[in-house]
Amino acid sequence: MRAASGLVALLATTAFGAEIGKQWSVGWVNDVNPDGKFPRRAIGINGKFPADPLSVNSDDFVHINFTNKFGDGRPSALHGHGLFFTNVNYYDGAASVTQCPVPDGYSFYHEILNSPKSGENAPKQWGTYWLHGHYKGQYIDGLRTPFIIHRSEGEVYEYDDDYTVVLADWYHHVHGYILHHDYFVKGGGYPTPDSGLMYFAHTKKGEEARTMPGMNENATLPFEPGKTYRLRLINMSAASVFDFWIDGHDMDIIEVDGVDVERYPIDSVQVAIGQRYSVLVKARNETDKNWMIHANMERGTFSKVGDLKLNLTSTVSYGGKGVKMGNEDQASKKGIRPMDDTLFVPKEVIETVEPDTRVTLVATVGSKNRMPFAAFNETAFVPPRRPAMLTMMSKNGSDVSVYGDKANAVIAPYNHMVEVTILNDSHDVHPFHMHGTRFQVVHRANGTKGQTPKVPDVKEQKNPIRRDTVAVDAWGSVTIRFRANNPGAWIMHCHMDWHLSAGLAMVMLQAPEEAHKVLNVPPYLKEQCKMF
Repeated sequence: MRAASGLVALLATTAFGAEIGKQWSVGWVNDVNPDGKFPRRAIGINGKFPADPLSVNSDDFVHINFTNKFGDGRPSALHGHGLFFTNVNYYDGAASVTQCPVPDGYSFYHEILNSPKSGENAPKQWGTYWLHGHYKGQYIDGLRTPFIIHRSEGEVYEYDDDYTVVLADWYHHVHGYILHHDYFVKGGGYPTPDSGLMYFAHTKKGEEARTMPGMNENATLPFEPGKTYRLRLINMSAASVFDFWIDGHDMDIIEVDGVDVERYPIDSVQVAIGQRYSVLVKARNETDKNWMIHANMERGTFSKVGDLKLNLTSTVSYGGKGVKMGNEDQASKKGIRPMDDTLFVPKEVIETVEPDTRVTLVATVGSKNRMPFAAFNETAFVPPRRPAMLTMMSKNGSDVSVYGDKANAVIAPYNHMVEVTILNDSHDVHPFHMHGTRFQVVHRANGTKGQTPKVPDVKEQKNPIRRDTVAVDAWGSVTIRFRANNPGAWIMHCHMDWHLSAGLAMVMLQAPEEAHKVLNVPPYLKEQCKMF
């Protein structure tokens, strides 16, 4: 383990590009009130909520010394959402899967991007990502921030400026209180948030990223006539799906979960939890009007709405105070339509390959013994006491039985093309995220209410969309494929946090027969596990 004092924030030149080191202390920040309705404590980084965003280049070496400063005995963990962590599975930050949570008062050193241990042939990443807590819903309470990776060789599309749009829901009580005084007590539908949040960060390449002032109606995006803007949308919610659009402006999708795609004109963008999209927006030539930005929380997500305001608004500003608002509503002209991500075409062509291994997962949610119950194949995930990665490193790591009957473990042999079909046997949309893996979405099917979907017949395709977080429609199915060439224990889970808390997760053990050859587990990880 590296002590908190053993690393300072730095920026130095390396063989990779720049070396960027950050010292992050996580703990409570008192009296935050982002929706203006209810002051409460939240989780911040270095005393700030929202935490500062991080913007880097794709050839930078980025590392973070993450120090638990809660001071109340509470463990923590930090995950890089969408990052590959090639040959360094132990930096992924999934508590109970790749590490034990970081004890209060201790630090965990993460090599977030371009670890030298990954090797020269490790794939580069650029695009829109986020860093967030991965222990008992801590990201819901504020442990989350954008992580923007700019392509060092130059962006695929030209634009003049770069903003990140954070979309999230917000609760007036901390996650743990809601879990034990509401969700686990009532045993039914998950808790409805008290508010939604929309705010912005300036994330232009070559400049230090910063959170912009204000949230919702108090937040503004400044546009200049004739310029083109990249807006990066990230949904950091616990339970909410958002539809995003801007009155009087057209949008083209150019990125999906870190994958550059052919320009796709669209009126509104539907963003499930954990997903990211980049859109290009051309500013208008006239400056006599400002325009409304909309982020609508999907009504069908909630069993009850109550006092929740579903429509969040901010402003695109072309002028100062007193400028009137335009009234040309892009989305309502044609209606908000569900997103079909199979229509997006990656710029880099990767054809499908016939799978070597096939897995079928049936997702169910409901209640059992008056408690919330969510499961794959009727088994609710229970976090193992010994991290799955350490078990994988043992001599019996290729034996699925050693992980226990509640880990929902699946072995993916080295270099196999793995096909996973998820059948959603429930009335909820599930955004499934697989750590350390970018998969092809090779099939999507809408369902019939009340009917368990069937395993589809998948046709080979030239270049299907690739992403790391896929939404599976109610009573529908999605089939994904990936190459099992990143040794490690990678959790796949529903990013609707209440479903994860109830057990909707599994562990994909990629190439356990290769893991001991490439994973050099840090001693401090094993030492911290002795504390639990």
